[in-house]
Amino acid sequence: MKKLSVIATNACGWPNLTQLSSGRVLCTYFNAPSHGLLEGDLVCSISNRKGTGWKKLSKVAPKPKGGNRMHLSVGCALNGDVLCFSSGFYVQNGELKGFSGHWLSRSGDEGKNWTVDPNPIIHKGNLGTIPFGRIIRMDDQRLAYTCYSSQGKGKPSETWMGISEDDGLSWPKRIKFGKNDSNEASLLQVDDGRLLAAVRTHVDHHVKLCESSNRGATWSEKGPLTLPMQHPADLIALSADCLLLTYGIRNKGLMGIGARISVDAGVTWRPPWVIHQFGNQALDIGYPSTVALDRRGNLLTAFYTDYEPSLGKRAARYRVLGLKWSIKDWLHKSLLASISDGKQLKS
Repeated sequence: MKKLSVIATNACGWPNLTQLSSGRVLCTYFNAPSHGLLEGDLVCSISNRKGTGWKKLSKVAPKPKGGNRMHLSVGCALNGDVLCFSSGFYVQNGELKGFSGHWLSRSGDEGKNWTVDPNPIIHKGNLGTIPFGRIIRMDDQRLAYTCYSSQGKGKPSETWMGISEDDGLSWPKRIKFGKNDSNEASLLQVDDGRLLAAVRTHVDHHVKLCESSNRGATWSEKGPLTLPMQHPADLIALSADCLLLTYGIRNKGLMGIGARISVDAGVTWRPPWVIHQFGNQALDIGYPSTVALDRRGNLLTAFYTDYEPSLGKRAARYRVLGLKWSIKDWLHKSLLASISDGKQLKS
């Protein structure tokens, strides 16, 4: 089962999916058809409980004059409010002209209305950083999100985890992780309490796994999860032991969305596969965000692209797309054997 739907047109994206208590899915994204070089807002669309029937809903973070809101980290507070950290740049004539701030938006009605705080209470060191990924709820009732600082093309980046102990009202603490080189990171807490982070590097743009056994106080490096130019990643739990990694594949000749699973809560990872391909004409793709629609293995992955071959004459256009698929399609015993035992596939 694979079904592709259009969430937004003329939107570059960086989509972020949030599953609401109602069962509907909120998709937050940048609404301009440019990789950040145009003015634009962060907006959201909402699906039905099946992950389809997308409708535009509201502005999550409206652009400042002469600038944009293009980066985001989204999740739900303990009280059910949807939170969105955002940042962006001032732009002029297709060039970046300065950072437009690190804001926090909050919605108490599943994304219909938002209050935007352009001066949130966060660690002062995070004021000039870029938020990314999910805001997660940890088992000790704290919230956490990640943000990073880039030092320029080909140079190592730095990443921090911001922490709130009052359900997102303030975020005074931060912890650095991903030593040597870390960029966009996706957080997940597994059932045994460990924190995992799928972290993009900035020198060769692969994704590595970082782990903390003390709720983020200290971190260790567990090794690479993807090859260079395969980034960034989203990391979710399908069960206590089964984890799913989805990530962008930006290698020339293989532009697509990749996936890997772990069946031992992130200790080891099975070989990757490709769940969607864009073809050689695509130049700007990726940033998948995935949610489980039910407990039967049905999934929804959102991503963006500047070229979608299945749309024929309308292929060349920036879009945010949603792909419904089933993990069961990739877990059949014959498929798993063919990628793990080294034998040829039978005809």
